[in-house]
Amino acid sequence: MEEITDKSEPKVTAETPIFNASASDDLCGILLKDSVVHLVKLTGAVAVFTFGNIDVKAFRELDIPVIDITQIKTIIEKLTYLRNENQFQIQEVSESIRNEADKNASLLMSAAAVEYSLGNIGCGIVVGLIRSQNSYSLVVHSMEENETVQIIRECEKRVTPETFRSVLHLSLNIALKGREGKKVGTAFILGDDEEVLERSHQMILNPFRGQDASFEVNINKKENWESVMGFAQLDGVFIISENGKILSAGRYLDVDTRDIHIEKGLGTRHLSSASITRDTNAIAVAISESGGTVRVYMDGKEVILIEPDASLVKIDDNKRK
Repeated sequence: MEEITDKSEPKVTAETPIFNASASDDLCGILLKDSVVHLVKLTGAVAVFTFGNIDVKAFRELDIPVIDITQIKTIIEKLTYLRNENQFQIQEVSESIRNEADKNASLLMSAAAVEYSLGNIGCGIVVGLIRSQNSYSLVVHSMEENETVQIIRECEKRVTPETFRSVLHLSLNIALKGREGKKVGTAFILGDDEEVLERSHQMILNPFRGQDASFEVNINKKENWESVMGFAQLDGVFIISENGKILSAGRYLDVDTRDIHIEKGLGTRHLSSASITRDTNAIAVAISESGGTVRVYMDGKEVILIEPDASLVKIDDNKRK
């Protein structure tokens, strides 16, 4: 690389600081942006994620999604600058740096999992550049090792990927927007529909009954989402086939909820949703009316939780037990 010099610059002496704090931050940002571009080309990354006050002009040449996750509720804590560096304080700074690095990586993995679950990015390497108050983090993450992605793939063995992602996308819309400004809670039961219909009954007249075989109402068609959001205000759940056909709304699940453990404070909708996935091969996606949280149940357990306001994904550590 050709060395570039500026002869007009004064000679640096021992008394002249090379960088001040703000200049160092700017230099770090420039160097790390170059590193992001290099890593993307080197690894064949499928997306770049940024967080914080980062100018993304340097990434315009990249032919992949560049996703700003600044709107995500920050989980990055500001590091404390310590003037007196005794041994205890050095350990404290070291621990803070390690904690922040872990949180930055978790932030990227959560954001990447959400984008993958919605079908916005594929599986592969993602690169993240995260700026907090006093530092930058450069994160490289393989989606193949993302635990949420692995669970989504397990779900997609039971229903088509398009169906699962359509329901998840629609559920997030319901959680965030509700219906005409009113918060809405509902649930979608996906797959193993014959068994699910056998273990449930209609609470109201089924608005999807008697569909023309040549024109079925399918969840994978976005033009049907507005109707679904309207029927989401009804009591009961939606029954969706593995290929996305909407079979019923306003359905009541006839399940035994004993031995089902869900988060305290959740109602019968979540309890019955978890129960039907224990008794069948179906997957349930439930939206809380109170907090708008989206939960995915499989085999009787909560396996994915998404907080729409934060766009963060959490996973039940005991899901495989």
